[in-house]
Amino acid sequence: MTPPNFLNAILAGRSNGYLCFPGISFAKPKCDADSMQLSIENVTKSYTTPEGPVEVLRGIDLTVIAGESVALTGESGSGKSTLLHLAAGLDAADSGKVMANGRDISRLDEGDLAQYRRKEVGLVFQQFNLVPSLDVAANISFHAKLADRHDARWQAELMEKLGLSALSRRYPEQLSGGQQQRVAIARTLAARPGMILADEPTGNLDEATGDAVLDLMLTLSRSAGCSLLLVTHSERLAAKLDRKVLLRQGRIAT
Repeated sequence: MTPPNFLNAILAGRSNGYLCFPGISFAKPKCDADSMQLSIENVTKSYTTPEGPVEVLRGIDLTVIAGESVALTGESGSGKSTLLHLAAGLDAADSGKVMANGRDISRLDEGDLAQYRRKEVGLVFQQFNLVPSLDVAANISFHAKLADRHDARWQAELMEKLGLSALSRRYPEQLSGGQQQRVAIARTLAARPGMILADEPTGNLDEATGDAVLDLMLTLSRSAGCSLLLVTHSERLAAKLDRKVLLRQGRIAT
């Protein structure tokens, strides 16, 4: 499955969004969107291949309560990223419901889905998805401006907390992997949605940098009361979250 593109996702169409985690003694300690409860109800999803249909999700039931952090674990091909994309409105389930604060997002039209991704949920990708032609400061403000939530003071505080102030005029190609991921996190935080959806956010980082990035995400999300659903292959990282859910062959293992 092709990873979603950041610009396509938040500008229009069924694509993707971003994250949220204000907090830790900032001037704006709350997410603008309400902390989200996500309910996945008997969801199925399959894809067509030259060899025939492939079932990816086979009747998934999962609830992430408001403010909770949940790790999705499992082998490659178990359906983790697919489930995350359904929660973000990047793809549609074949059957079942994806409920966000009591609203079935599968019933939203494309315009409402775009608003949902801009303002209510957020994604952090393994690939960072920074805009190459924008410097650090402009990358961080990009999503917040689309969501009509740009706040220069809030952005400055985020950049300081994430160690990015001195890098504000650098471009993505001038940054290390860890620095790029911190920019992606700041971009998400600047938009202040209610749920963070993170797909292997530390997968391209070394262990020490990955641990630091995840610890920061958890600190920020917990202090703000934002929900977090995170895909990871690492049992060690999954243990840092409130709860772990194991997917096996498209089902939740019991």
